[in-house]
Amino acid sequence: MPEDALSRGPGAAICQDATVTAPLPAGLAIVAAAVLAVAGYAGGWMIAAAAGLTVLALAIGWSDLLRLPHRPGTSALVLVLGVSGLVAGTVAVSPRIDVDQPLSVFSGVMAGAVLSSFGHEIVRQDGRHDLVESVTGTLAGQFVAVLAAGWILVADSGGAQAVVVAAAGAAAARVALALPLSPSVLTWAGLGTGPAASVIASFVVGGVPVLTAAAVGVAVSGVGIAIDRLVDADGLMTRLQPATLARAAAPIAAAGTAAYAVFRLGIG
Repeated sequence: MPEDALSRGPGAAICQDATVTAPLPAGLAIVAAAVLAVAGYAGGWMIAAAAGLTVLALAIGWSDLLRLPHRPGTSALVLVLGVSGLVAGTVAVSPRIDVDQPLSVFSGVMAGAVLSSFGHEIVRQDGRHDLVESVTGTLAGQFVAVLAAGWILVADSGGAQAVVVAAAGAAAARVALALPLSPSVLTWAGLGTGPAASVIASFVVGGVPVLTAAAVGVAVSGVGIAIDRLVDADGLMTRLQPATLARAAAPIAAAGTAAYAVFRLGIG
């Protein structure tokens, strides 16, 4: 990989010349998706706990993945906002609380993310170097962490079968990105394998119309690929490290809300 691609600083952009993207994170993404699928059948608080694991992995490695300047503060904010999102999602689906628009409960969480990102910079004592990168990187991590709460909404709106269909699509698309192909081909491979896996899963578990499953697959694949491309600063990751955990967790976390949007809109 060119030396200048490794020296772009925090939040470095896409590695343009990698032909295989992070096989280890792809394997960990399968594990995360499998845990969510099993938790969907367990029901109750288990789906929130499973989504919480993706939030924890994201918080542990997000700062390292984007090379942000004040890593402890960013990790803490990503974790706190992610957990807050899970609490908000649990409240939104609670039978004791009548919420017509479940996503509305997240407005306060996202407002807190914005305010805390700027507050984080105010309390920094390191000269506040790379200020813009720190603010945008921290806010992006918080946003992805909050999206993980979408898995709770998916389980509530479509049941365990919906969780399995969404998890299968997200995992398959992520695995496709680890194939030894050119970056442009990898994108189309992910967009093809994700919907295919979701459709196959819909036949296996039942309860989800084929067209809905295909739409869910497209949604989770597109979001997952976009986020993976965004954070692909180092190309290959062949050993377990904090950044590896975050890169595996980010596409799976974001897939929850993408899948919920499809079920909510009634596509298919």
